[in-house]
Amino acid sequence: MKHFIIFLLLIFSFQLSAQFGRLSDQAEVSIITVGPGANLYDCFGHSAFRIKDPAKGLDRAYNYGQFDFTEGGFVAKFSMGIAQYRLGAYPFQNFYNNYVQENRWLTEQVLNLNLEEKQAIYNALETNHLPENRKYVYDPFFDNCATRMRDIVKEVMGDAILYNSDHLTKTSTIRSLVDENSYNHPWVDLGIDVALGAIIDKTATPEQYMYLPDYVLAAYANASIIRDGRAVPAVKQTNKLFESDYYEIRQEKLSPTLLFVVIAVVLTIFTVRDYMKGQRSRFLDFGIMLVTGLLGAFLIFLWFFTYHKTTVNNLNILWAFAPNVVVAFYLIKRETPKWVRVYIRFLFILLIAMAFVWLLKLQVFNMAMLPIMLLLAVRYGFLWQKGLKTA
Repeated sequence: MKHFIIFLLLIFSFQLSAQFGRLSDQAEVSIITVGPGANLYDCFGHSAFRIKDPAKGLDRAYNYGQFDFTEGGFVAKFSMGIAQYRLGAYPFQNFYNNYVQENRWLTEQVLNLNLEEKQAIYNALETNHLPENRKYVYDPFFDNCATRMRDIVKEVMGDAILYNSDHLTKTSTIRSLVDENSYNHPWVDLGIDVALGAIIDKTATPEQYMYLPDYVLAAYANASIIRDGRAVPAVKQTNKLFESDYYEIRQEKLSPTLLFVVIAVVLTIFTVRDYMKGQRSRFLDFGIMLVTGLLGAFLIFLWFFTYHKTTVNNLNILWAFAPNVVVAFYLIKRETPKWVRVYIRFLFILLIAMAFVWLLKLQVFNMAMLPIMLLLAVRYGFLWQKGLKTA
């Protein structure tokens, strides 16, 4: 049976080679890493394959990062976790010119492969580029332009390719890797931290680092191929195709931390005033409850009603509590039912639970949320102890 399976794989490989063309001895397969750019969707960099065969007049980029933003419902599909990206195959010179024009560095790593391995990767890429195969459901962490650099090679090489971890000087989670690469977009970083759950707070494996192009570059620089019983470098040559003087600049002038500190201080002053005067700012309570409730409802939607793998088990619902939407309309009244005081006490307990979740690193929250948490604790404490008049 083993020999029969190998025979079938050889027949399939020969069929693909006949369909897509046989590479010559001059052929090379490369991983191309592109540096970050100025746009939001460029801040993590980019990766692509390059197949070059001078004898065949072939020099093509295979780019898994193409998408059509104007496609009907693209934003909605992205929010649902079902947005489709596609593989583009086109002259490498066009690929190169595009990123040089954007002043983004390009580095090429020529893989240390034999001819059959090169042919197999070429066949796999051409198969993926067939009209019926070129689209795929994009996942920013588990199936994107960078992870395809890992998965296609792994599919061909199997256990012969080893991604070593020598280049990783510290342990990181997926969330900390996001923070590392989106520091110049603090509002985006905040949005990601609020929307994504505890699943991204687990320690990332060496291969999981490779959802980021920079770590694909580092991983291949340290990877090995087992050939004839011994390990050889996975990359035989590294070429800096274009060097750039671009450096990432903080895009937003007003940081969320600063804004939230100002909001927390102002609303805490209102709470102190309410306490001193024995009154309650009903519209303030209505606004806090409505905003936190609507956000909580959105997090529940992401958790249970989308296809995202990373929005589950999101403990931000401890402060963004969906039932607050309903309670908001009770708090706008001068007198509230007795159960509202018990409910506020429950919200205060949830904030304490959130503090323990954070301290134990069951889920790590964005630091910009700290002043908001303190504000909520002060306001809920006031309502629980003194602020509510019951009917």
